[in-house]
Amino acid sequence: MNYGPLLPLSLLTGLASAQQNTPRATPPQMTTEMRTRMAQMQPITDLAETVRLLPELEKNKATAVTRTQAKSLLSILTALQKAAAVQPNDAKKYLAQIEDKILTSKQLTALDSLLLKAEEQRAASRAQAQRSGQTGQPRIPGMPLPGMTGQGQNRTRQGGQNQAGQGPGARQPGQFNPFKQGRTAEALTAYMKVLQKK
Repeated sequence: MNYGPLLPLSLLTGLASAQQNTPRATPPQMTTEMRTRMAQMQPITDLAETVRLLPELEKNKATAVTRTQAKSLLSILTALQKAAAVQPNDAKKYLAQIEDKILTSKQLTALDSLLLKAEEQRAASRAQAQRSGQTGQPRIPGMPLPGMTGQGQNRTRQGGQNQAGQGPGARQPGQFNPFKQGRTAEALTAYMKVLQKK
């Protein structure tokens, strides 16, 4: 009997089976400390997301803010921009003022739709990242990304061990201002200029 062609086929079948049984990288589970920090950061995150989406209201004449609303928003946004740090309780207070005293129900409905759409986009991005083998671990504000090292503040992992907010310089809730750095600060400044023209 000639088993020549069967040997490569069985070898290929074995390799394919081994590849299918190779476990995929699973995202690391969040520690209790990480969950606590996320809960503490939630008011700041909610405020940052709301402020990020406020300019979208200007795209529709029916939801654009009025001159009076612009004046009220500018006082809050200026305070946020100047603050050295945003405390969770302050974030709750500012968000309540924006939602309860400044925006109309029509504007709030539009803002809620924008928030839902943004969350759906984030969920889709996480799902795609998981499918492509990247970890789908949520980003915790004030903490470096896993494996992140670099020149920016709080981005050390070797030696300084700042991975999970430990070590010197780890940002805790209420010890940083998301409105003073990067794209968020630039977008806030641009929106404030739009409001000032009203």
